[in-house]
Amino acid sequence: MSKYEFVSKKEYSPIRNELEKIIKEVQNILRNEFTFQFKLVGSGNRHLITRKRNGNKGFDFDYNLILNQYFSNPKYVKEKIISAINQAIKGTKYDYAENSTTSITIKVKNTKKSLIEHSCDFAIVYYPDDSEDNYFKYIRYNKKQNQYIWSIRHNSYNIDDKLDWLKENIENYWNELKYDYYLELKNVNKDPNKHSFQSFHEAVNNMFNEYYDE
Repeated sequence: MSKYEFVSKKEYSPIRNELEKIIKEVQNILRNEFTFQFKLVGSGNRHLITRKRNGNKGFDFDYNLILNQYFSNPKYVKEKIISAINQAIKGTKYDYAENSTTSITIKVKNTKKSLIEHSCDFAIVYYPDDSEDNYFKYIRYNKKQNQYIWSIRHNSYNIDDKLDWLKENIENYWNELKYDYYLELKNVNKDPNKHSFQSFHEAVNNMFNEYYDE
């Protein structure tokens, strides 16, 4: 039996709408400090939101908060955004924002059932304006040393190209990718820090490599 199941659009759409309302309020709070854009990334953007069946962690969203200007002090930026998120979620069911290694996390907890209904991770990113367009920077937090740094992560632009190839060459490619590759990777994953968008990219690469090499 599968460990994970897909969450219906009917169930997750109201949550997404509320999250984006919160993000827009954060933008409004910070408009005199700095500005940013936002983007739903990975599985949420592909309508592939999952949760563990009969689990206690619900489902999650991943958003990139894309800064419009670079700051040499990443601590300043992240602490400002955390403070603004905590203001924006007042009156909602979300707990105070958590400062995790690569993101800011907010959760809706059901204390009676001892479970997390759903959560959201916000990564703070910046795209450098230079000749190299295959990477971006994101804020990484070392809790033990209380240190904030800009780290580099490479883009996965070829994911869309590979999806286009699969669509053109493989009949019923989406269901196969969805259930046989992506959901299977979710089921065998043992890394609690692995994001859903990373599993999706891996699933696309695995399926593409298998068919393209034939």
